[in-house]
Amino acid sequence: MHRFILSPYAAQRLRRCKVFANLLLLLLISVFAASWVQAQTLIKGQVLDALDQSPLEGVSVYFDGTSLGTITNAAGFFELPLSQKINATLVVSYLGYETRSIADLQNLSKGFTAKIFLEEAVVSLDEVVLEPDTWSRERKYRLFKRTFLGEDTAAQRTKILNPEVLRFYYNKQTATLYAYASAPLNIQNKYLGYLVRYALTDFELSFFKDTVQNEWPQEYISYYAGTSFFTPLALQTKSKYAKNRAKAYDSSTLFFMRMLILGQLKENGFRFFYGQKEVPWEVVFGLNQEEDFLKVTQEIPRITILHKKKQSVLEAVNGPFYLDGLGNFAPANRLSFGGYMGGKRVAAMLPLDYGISEQP
Repeated sequence: MHRFILSPYAAQRLRRCKVFANLLLLLLISVFAASWVQAQTLIKGQVLDALDQSPLEGVSVYFDGTSLGTITNAAGFFELPLSQKINATLVVSYLGYETRSIADLQNLSKGFTAKIFLEEAVVSLDEVVLEPDTWSRERKYRLFKRTFLGEDTAAQRTKILNPEVLRFYYNKQTATLYAYASAPLNIQNKYLGYLVRYALTDFELSFFKDTVQNEWPQEYISYYAGTSFFTPLALQTKSKYAKNRAKAYDSSTLFFMRMLILGQLKENGFRFFYGQKEVPWEVVFGLNQEEDFLKVTQEIPRITILHKKKQSVLEAVNGPFYLDGLGNFAPANRLSFGGYMGGKRVAAMLPLDYGISEQP
């Protein structure tokens, strides 16, 4: 998962005014939707130590951002059923070894068992910091949680269970906070009912320099990246979780993308504005089916979205993106969300298979 977010303050300062010509393309959504009804695929593999080729037991194998996963048996084998093709990367993770991320699944779904080799992680000393870090760990962790988990109701009921694996560094010259994790973060979300295993690979948080002395500096821009796997918590409060999940799903990027696939944005209350002018969604997005994915070209690079009195901004960067049947888009760095949807962080995340492979 990658998030590239402009704060409301930055959006006001960095507003763009150039617009490309509008383009209206017709799409037979029913044909595209029907392409997802296909025979189940079985992903099979064996995970081995790269040095001596011995099997590794208990390796986590999962699709990034979903609840679709399993672990290897004593012989290092795993099987993972997949009902449709998705954009999500297959992550192979084991303590003490370098994590493998596999984007091309062709060799894992051709009916034979592919071998996946993991290399032992190299333990290195922390990099020497030449410039002193003037912020306390407490302050850095507090700012990290605000940006990473969010500030909504879900964030208030979400806790990082192993914060000791996090390291921080604040660069005074650039007013930027960096975070690193020596192991995956275990995040307990008692609002949505998940235990999320998040392998943080990158985190940068920049502030407006004239606000860094404030207790809560204003974010200029933030970026974080990593892989995540969702495990449902105990089902004693399943009805409460289901209600909260449905609420989080409404107006989420996942719901938005799924309605775009189905061609039902207008029917579900999404409205689009360029400046003060409302424009049809068909003018905003050009759609073309390419094999098992939907190619989306955003014809108006920066558009305002209004949904149930919640305002968001969607900005396209560096070309088209592609949608799978779950509503997952890739490459992730081609879209930037602001406003309501951009403000939703890890505590408000649902698995990509929510309501499909996973029961609501």
